[in-house]
Amino acid sequence: MKKIIGMILIVLLFIACGKTDINEADRIIQEAIKKGKFPGAVLLVGTSDKILYEKAYGRYTYAEDSRKVTKESLFDLASLSKVFATSMCAMKAIDSGLVDPEAYVADYLPEFRNNGKEMIKVKHLLMHNSGMPSYTHAAPSREETLRRIMNIEMNKEIGEHTYSCLNFITLMRVIEEAGGKMMWEFYKENFTNPMQLKHTFFVPDESLWEACLPTIGDSSGTLIKLQGKVHDPLAYALEGYSGNAGLFSIAADLAAFCQLMLNDGVYKGRRYVRPETMEPFKTVQDGSRSYGWGVNNTRSSAGTKMSQTAIGHTGYTGTSAWIDPERDVFVILLTNRVYPLDTEGIFDVRRDVADAVMSALFDL
Repeated sequence: MKKIIGMILIVLLFIACGKTDINEADRIIQEAIKKGKFPGAVLLVGTSDKILYEKAYGRYTYAEDSRKVTKESLFDLASLSKVFATSMCAMKAIDSGLVDPEAYVADYLPEFRNNGKEMIKVKHLLMHNSGMPSYTHAAPSREETLRRIMNIEMNKEIGEHTYSCLNFITLMRVIEEAGGKMMWEFYKENFTNPMQLKHTFFVPDESLWEACLPTIGDSSGTLIKLQGKVHDPLAYALEGYSGNAGLFSIAADLAAFCQLMLNDGVYKGRRYVRPETMEPFKTVQDGSRSYGWGVNNTRSSAGTKMSQTAIGHTGYTGTSAWIDPERDVFVILLTNRVYPLDTEGIFDVRRDVADAVMSALFDL
């Protein structure tokens, strides 16, 4: 009952003051476009059972005749793939008994048992404290790239935090070995197909490339050099099927996952994961990390007005999502800030937008 009353208050507050205050978020995004921070964006705000606000901004490139961004525009999510795909699959694999977070990674991947990595557990991958480096160079093929990661040397002790793409590529391989199929197949079977999320996938078909916002261009900001293929070099080397990046989606599909998280594993009346399995994915487990997600207990892109228990993540291409269970709200901001030449940071834009949204909803 308390949660229902809280949601009603959010809607009433939004109706009462949102028309004025949400304009501040609009202004921030439009000003960022004018300043060349990114050519296009989509903002979506919702609760556990409602979409409160959704709007598309700008164009695909800085050309005056460039295609306008719409709510159906596809974004290269970059590291949001870690939370909206890999973490979801890990959560389901744990819930199904296929994976034990306390088990050693080498129990699933014998080839990982080298260079001091024998004692790394699955949970260390999820919390980014495995001791592995943050990144590595891609090899000429998928097989060679995976072999390089399996044989990589640690550069820190287990338990020391280093945000690492290698953790989630390794986690992908754990899920694949435990589940007996490619992670993207496991993902489709357990989430995107039953949730009817038709705009969320790895490796977009060529017919969809033009619907994807570009991520690399030329100095004029009008010529497209990369569109519809993953921007991240390691994910590219893994042929687009990776645990660290490679997912393409629209804001509305990501909202479904946010609602699943807020509803303790239930979406549209169907249970996907048990609440007890989800708990470490939603609460602090080490420093400012839950399993998979970042936690807003330090200065983050969530801004200054979300609860310290909010969980979220960003993507290198310019994407971000924050979920605040205490206030039953989530904020998704998708941009292609790397276009055309990957020169613009948007940390302050993300924070300002989140603050404007929270002020609109809660008069903070």
